[in-house]
Amino acid sequence: MIKNKWFKKVDRMSTRKGIITLFVAAHSILLSMMLFTFPRINAKMQTQAFDLKSFGYSSEEALEMIRNLDQATIDFYIFPQLFLLDLLYPMLLAMFLAACLVRLIRLTAIRSDYWLSHMFMLPFVAMLFDYLENISIYFMITGDGDPSNGLIQAASFFTRLKSGFTMISWVMILILFIIYLNNKRLGRKTTTPEG
Repeated sequence: MIKNKWFKKVDRMSTRKGIITLFVAAHSILLSMMLFTFPRINAKMQTQAFDLKSFGYSSEEALEMIRNLDQATIDFYIFPQLFLLDLLYPMLLAMFLAACLVRLIRLTAIRSDYWLSHMFMLPFVAMLFDYLENISIYFMITGDGDPSNGLIQAASFFTRLKSGFTMISWVMILILFIIYLNNKRLGRKTTTPEG
């Protein structure tokens, strides 16, 4: 029931225009992070920011990164990075990826009870872990003294899960696109979504 409601909501955004709009919106924010906020944060940390370390980080690495930060960079990391740009980007990316998945599910005429039809929810799982990562980073860089090993490991875990679920979403889009092309080549029935 919940899955059907989510599917219908995402389905409304899965027109060509909707997908293009979501792509432009999400990637405009990503571009602004890559050009504006991350270079300043990375320069101070002398490595990539926590958000960009797809495979996580060790406690020693995290502590060294945090010790390189000054108060001005911490404030900048908190806003606009964590609580503006990185609030908007995960949501827009999740909607874009989910809309692509729903459109491809419709184009490939996958039955609603088939396991592939549930894959459109993966980007929202990635979004959730991205927000948990942001909260963890906030507590790591704002606490008095060094953050606990448990907090660092939790933040690293959330980073890896965010990256993993995002990658799986892209892989599923590729798989569904290949299925769609194969169906078209073989002349199998496909549905044509409106828009």
